[in-house]
Amino acid sequence: MHSSIQDFADKASGRWPCATISLEILGEKNEEDFERRDRFLKDFSGFLDGLQEEFRRLPEADRARCGMRGIATVIAVKVDMAKKEVVLNKLYKYCHINYHLFTGLLEIIRQNFQEYLLIVPSLRGYQLAKEIRRFLGMPEIECIYLKGDCDERLLMGESLAGLTVETVLADTEKHYRERGGLQKKADELGSGLEVSMYHQGNEGEEEVLWMQVKVALSSRS
Repeated sequence: MHSSIQDFADKASGRWPCATISLEILGEKNEEDFERRDRFLKDFSGFLDGLQEEFRRLPEADRARCGMRGIATVIAVKVDMAKKEVVLNKLYKYCHINYHLFTGLLEIIRQNFQEYLLIVPSLRGYQLAKEIRRFLGMPEIECIYLKGDCDERLLMGESLAGLTVETVLADTEKHYRERGGLQKKADELGSGLEVSMYHQGNEGEEEVLWMQVKVALSSRS
């Protein structure tokens, strides 16, 4: 008997109260797809068990400061088997918990969907962008929304020429280096808030409000 996403959702808040979880799997066409889905649900449950255990180990005062009502993380993932895509909609950590969310999640995604594309439709944080580049290689920017001193603009298609995640990361590092360093900014923001990225171009320096990127999950071993 196959597991169901509804069964998973029904038990999620009780079994893993430290996390807000949104999981969608669609496009199953055959028995192999259903078996793959079941394996992923089993692996994902194990990942969340580890997360919950690490959260329990935190001192009570630290647990109380985790986000709203003791929520330590928010995870939102959609797997489309028909399109062969894994969409990472949200991945936030609201407290200093000794658990590597992206690397742990990436491991089980690659175990089950290695031939798929990873799509992050609203990438904002510097640290996540850096980890994607480190573990998967250079992602492709599909569109990017920038904020300058006077206005905001969306770049896509030909207007992206020459703009890469590598250049955004370099511009971001330069921005913070001139202002006391990335760690200083991270400390000022505190847990749960992402360090913004920046782009330096013909329009001057602009903050990256978000960008949509994609990368093959098989890019690196």
